[in-house]
This record gives sequence, structure tokens and C-alpha cells, in this order.
Amino acid sequence: MMNNTATREGNRMNVPVWKRELSINTQQLVTMALLVALDIVLSRFGSVNLWNTRIGFGFVPIVVAGMLLGPFKAAVTAAVADIIGALLVPTGAFFPPLTVTAILRGILYGVMLKYVPEYLAKVIDDPKKYQKAWIGVCAATTLFDQLAFGMLLQSYWLSLLYGSPYTGMMASRVMQIAILIPVEFVVLVFLPRLTDKLQPFLSSSKKGR
Repeated sequence: MMNNTATREGNRMNVPVWKRELSINTQQLVTMALLVALDIVLSRFGSVNLWNTRIGFGFVPIVVAGMLLGPFKAAVTAAVADIIGALLVPTGAFFPPLTVTAILRGILYGVMLKYVPEYLAKVIDDPKKYQKAWIGVCAATTLFDQLAFGMLLQSYWLSLLYGSPYTGMMASRVMQIAILIPVEFVVLVFLPRLTDKLQPFLSSSKKGR
């Protein structure tokens, strides 16, 4: 039995990364569906909305998707959640470019929180050094997400949607970004404790952090 398991695992690891990314098994599909539902609940009902400012934990399910399933499946999860959420529980006009930001965030989380840690685990043997590297990855991911996507890109989309000046839209989002940076960073640092427990349920990745 162990030999068969090892053989299947070895065969899986020999499959190119892009093929593993594009393939979706039943367990992963169920996980994606659950994360979509959770994202909709947290984004639409668990957030505080003040005009163009949204503060909440709607990003957490997409982070989990990235950690467990990789960039492609996290991007699909983010896109489906954004579209279904906008149609079922609209908080404003549906604007497709905002879905583009959701997709890019899914890709970012998948690359930075799944594949980068897997590479670091291969080249760093010291647990303390790995933990420091992981904190650095979380910091870089958070800053890129909030500054590039949250501040620059999202402000641009919202300025088009509302017909407002781009610089004014960015200025109005400074407080939101300032709050979300530490919140997202803490979530990213500690969330692997949960995803490591969920990982055996899936066959998308063999090595937890």
C-alpha cells in the first residue's frame, strides 16, 4: 500500500507544474466551491462599506485557495466569487475590471504563498531561517497586494466607475490601505497553521510548511 502511494506521489511530482495547475480534481473543486461561498459571505456581509472603502476579511478565502491550490485555481476562485457575489448580493454596479483585480490577487497569492514557500523549503533547512523567510514573503505579498492592487489599480478602476479624479480616489483609500496592511500581514503569517491541517484532504500539494 505504501509503495503504491509513493508511486502515485512520484508520478504526480513528475507532471509539469502547468499541467498540475490546470487540472482540477473533485476534492479541489469542492474546496473551491466552499471558498467561493465563504468569500461571498465575508465580502458582502462581513465587511464595512463606506462609499469606495471596504474593510473586512473577504480576502482570506482567496489566500487559502492560493496556499492550497496554487495561482490558477485561486484566480478562478476569486473570479467566480466576485462575479457571483456581485450578481446575487450587489453592493453597487457590477464593473468587470474589478474582477480583473480579484484574478490578479488570486495569482499573486498562489505564486507567493504556495510555490515560493515550496522552493524555500527545499533550499532552507533551518526552521528559524525558514520562518524569517516566510515572514519576509508575507510582508512582500501584503505590500504588493495593498499598494499595487489595492491602492493603484483598484483606485484607477473606481475612478473610472464613479467618474472621480484618480489622485482623489487614491487619497480616499489611504485609510483603508493603512488598516488592511497589518491585518493582511498577520493573517498571512499565521494562516498556514490552518492550511497545513487541510492539506491532507487535497492532492494538489504534498509538502506543507
